Amino acid sequence: MAAYLVDNLSFRNKSNLELCFMSIHQRILSTLASVSGNVFDAQFAVAVLLSVGLIGTAAAADNPDDPVTRASDFTLIDQHGKAFNLHYHEQVPAIVLMGHRNGSTHVSAAIADISEQWSEQGVVFALINPAPGESRADILADTQQHELDMPVLKDEAGLVAETLALNHAAETLIIEPGRWQIVYRGPAATDAFSTTLQALLADESVALTEQAMPADAELLPQHAAAAELPDAMYSDTIAPLLVEKCADCHRPGGIGPWAMTNHAMIQGFSPMIRETILTKRMPPWHADPKIGEFLHDLSLSVDEARQLVSWIDAGAPRGEGEDKLMSVVEQAEQWELGEPDLVVTLPKFDIPATGTLDYQFFEVKNPLDRDVWVRAIQIAPGDRQVVHHAIATFGASSNEAGQSNSSESLFQPQLMTFVPGNETYEYPENTGVYVPAGSSFYTQMHYTTYGRATSDETRIGLYFRDEAPEHVLQHYSIVNPELRIPQGVAEHEETAYYQFQRDAVIYSLFPHAHYRGRSSEFTIRYPDGREEVVLSVPNYDFNWQRYFQFQEPIEAPAGTFVIHRTVYDNSTANLSNPDPSVTVRFGEQTWEEMLYGGISFRYEEPSESDHEINEDDYMAALAMGFMDVNIDGKIALDEMPEQSRQQLALPFTIMDRNKTMGLEYPEFRSFMVQSNMLSRDAF
Repeated sequence: MAAYLVDNLSFRNKSNLELCFMSIHQRILSTLASVSGNVFDAQFAVAVLLSVGLIGTAAAADNPDDPVTRASDFTLIDQHGKAFNLHYHEQVPAIVLMGHRNGSTHVSAAIADISEQWSEQGVVFALINPAPGESRADILADTQQHELDMPVLKDEAGLVAETLALNHAAETLIIEPGRWQIVYRGPAATDAFSTTLQALLADESVALTEQAMPADAELLPQHAAAAELPDAMYSDTIAPLLVEKCADCHRPGGIGPWAMTNHAMIQGFSPMIRETILTKRMPPWHADPKIGEFLHDLSLSVDEARQLVSWIDAGAPRGEGEDKLMSVVEQAEQWELGEPDLVVTLPKFDIPATGTLDYQFFEVKNPLDRDVWVRAIQIAPGDRQVVHHAIATFGASSNEAGQSNSSESLFQPQLMTFVPGNETYEYPENTGVYVPAGSSFYTQMHYTTYGRATSDETRIGLYFRDEAPEHVLQHYSIVNPELRIPQGVAEHEETAYYQFQRDAVIYSLFPHAHYRGRSSEFTIRYPDGREEVVLSVPNYDFNWQRYFQFQEPIEAPAGTFVIHRTVYDNSTANLSNPDPSVTVRFGEQTWEEMLYGGISFRYEEPSESDHEINEDDYMAALAMGFMDVNIDGKIALDEMPEQSRQQLALPFTIMDRNKTMGLEYPEFRSFMVQSNMLSRDAF
């Protein structure tokens, strides 16, 4: 166990360190279970873990009347859709949090007095709005009206304000980063407020100062207080919720580092469950819940989050009724859609007991001597505990099949993305994917370690159509190989797009970056100029890759732009950053970066050639998407590669047939073909 701990402590990524602790937690619980039988005292297990410091206690004070003196970590989204994580700001001298409600004159006056003076010295300010009836859109309108240039974090479930005991508008907390102690509580713009900040800026030791709020202070609107817990709350509400949202990963033999098999396990892990809910690390669903509706959504609703945290804060009681987690068993190897028409077996891969692994890429030659139409697919890991995700594609065969280190397969037509709980994919009605004879199947595998050496031999089951479908399921990539992320910069945005040349229907989107990815979004610009953000991932996590499938597909008329933006964090505050001291360029390795967005769609009106991949069309669309910097649908000469502009000036002018001072897609495609600039090697 000690070797496992040392190995995993080398991870800079907090979630990986967390996995290490949870694995040790699991081992302790397993040991206790083996000593004392199938039923053991979960409270004793928690005491053991607390004694070695591997888990924390719930953030709320043991006695509700005791003051809250420590700021637990949390993640909330502000009025602009940006994620704010408290512990991300560990390197700043001080953090100021203030209670907020729309229309509060107390808030406006307090902020006007303090923000400009202290922000210039590196103090981070944020407001927290827990009011149930005030949406992020309402908050944005209010801040614009009052010219308030500060993040207002929407506490949808009210759990952060409750945990911090933040009860009044303009009530202010000063937090000392690193120790995460609350060192001031009270009104802003007092002498004690200023003295506390000055001490923190001078790196002096600070004790808690509390000052009463004025008599006319406005109480923050709160969610209804939890009633007395029903005796059967665990059986009727909590356990079914965990089965639905968590148990696909947290089951025996699953990818989760511990298994949700009974109440005792949940009670033992309840402090960590509470923390991961407030930080939005679990369940692993990172799309903004206010934008779009998606299939397989694992996120907790406001009511679900409040129910779970209230139950934990009450001591996670067992109560009456059956324990539905007892039915969570190891998932048997089976083909959920019946016996496949073709099973593709990946090469066996050995996974060590500890450490991190680069993505693995496998090629398997298509054994069929005929073309086929795929209607569904299932990816079945050989060892579910190590397969974090897999992306299956197909394309032209290379010289030798087997294991490779190239991620070029990401730019090929995709069959499916596997994540635990999303193991089968039946393609949309009347669609299919054409796989020609002589091609190869490519798979990107993300493996994780869990303390025991093992091997994996993942299988892919393919289900065929008897005849060609009405529509071909298409996949295109949005890529910017010209990205350049300056060293040390905390927020750097890169953009690219894909423009539909025909009417289409979009089924799903896939954002992808590496360890510096901070947030990602897709915006659709329709031909009439309207723009709509259809997917936002404000707290991007490289450890969780998934397609986001729309509940209702999006109609995209010809001329529609799908614009993909990703913000990167190349600063020292990003604990996952491989090296903040370098300027980062595009590359396949995780210490490099990618702007990559996948689109799955079909054309509205089918064509007989839809199943054929036109390399020139594909590469011209890809190139235009990252070269058209101002996203006006044409390439100006000054948007061409700088080293080529002079020699390209004359042919560029000739190809600009409609004399718009730029090449629109048909002109640009012809220009690129004639200039021999559309080979993959050119990128």
